[in-house]
Amino acid sequence: LTSQPLPPTEHVMGITLRVARIYHGSLVDGPGRRSVVQVQGCPIRCPGCYVPETHDPAGGVSLSIASVLAEVLDPAGAPRDGMTVLGGEPFFQPVGLLALLRRLKSCAVHTVVYTGYRLEALARRPEPEIRAVLDLTDLLIDGPFVPSLSDGAGEWRGSRNQRVIANPGKKE
Repeated sequence: LTSQPLPPTEHVMGITLRVARIYHGSLVDGPGRRSVVQVQGCPIRCPGCYVPETHDPAGGVSLSIASVLAEVLDPAGAPRDGMTVLGGEPFFQPVGLLALLRRLKSCAVHTVVYTGYRLEALARRPEPEIRAVLDLTDLLIDGPFVPSLSDGAGEWRGSRNQRVIANPGKKE
């Protein structure tokens, strides 16, 4: 995998996303070869989490959506079948997540979003951005990571309780 060095935190007005890491060439974070935005901040903090360094909401760097897109859409010609957003917890930053997905979908990019929440819990949340994100997501991998369920989890999942849901905005 090729990890992009992140630019320093930007002091911009407008919508931003706090990012822990951006990498390219992933074959395990969704179908095909993916570019991945790993967001920073997670209130769920699953025991046994593979990336606990992404839990702190003050960690990582705060970037404009334009900067995030520049990093993921122009990875020096790296082949890509789509873009994945994982965490941390992407729905911890619903406004920035929505802005990113809107821009990706305007470029016809296939999107995968990982979340520690169940789809049903997300559907009950009051923020209108949540519903819009679900509508723009091609594949949602939902549910908390459970270490005791990690054996035999299957493709793209960390534990067997997690689900792969196509077009989650149309599932409720």
